Amino acid sequence: MLQDRNLPLISFTGSTAIGQQVSETVARRFGRTILELGGNNAVIVAEDANLDLATRAILFGAVGTAGQRCTSTRRILSHKSITQELIRRLVEAYRQVRIGDPLDPSVLMGPLITGEAVDAMFLAVEQAKADGGQVLFGARRLPKIGAQFVEPTIIRMPQQTEIVRKETFAPILYILEYESF
Repeated sequence: MLQDRNLPLISFTGSTAIGQQVSETVARRFGRTILELGGNNAVIVAEDANLDLATRAILFGAVGTAGQRCTSTRRILSHKSITQELIRRLVEAYRQVRIGDPLDPSVLMGPLITGEAVDAMFLAVEQAKADGGQVLFGARRLPKIGAQFVEPTIIRMPQQTEIVRKETFAPILYILEYESF
């Protein structure tokens, strides 16, 4: 499709690395692209936020589809005054996530798409820890359910690092604090 001159426009959603390849290939034939790339979506939780609502929204955004969509919530920017309470609520909510067959209506999170996706998730977790991140919940494989099942993961990060900026298609949620913008 990328090289087909009968397709004047290619629309692509995915990582920035693949998006660059798509753009270069299509540009060589003077085609056009629409690219949605690298969506490391953030939720800002202000000091006056409704934490019940924020917790529910973050949970669904980060864990629904096991973090495997471009619109998944991946980063939380939390005001320093409410971070501890928000973390407490999120960890409690994550403990209640039902993981299993995604066709079961009582299940919130299914498997990752491939074994490679599982490996990428745990490489990201290890890099986050190497960058000073602290795993607050998850970061475990669930082989009793199936090879591609994992626990959703919450990692508190001291700052925005390369791994936080990288879009990993997995249920990893990074929490960062702020005092002012």
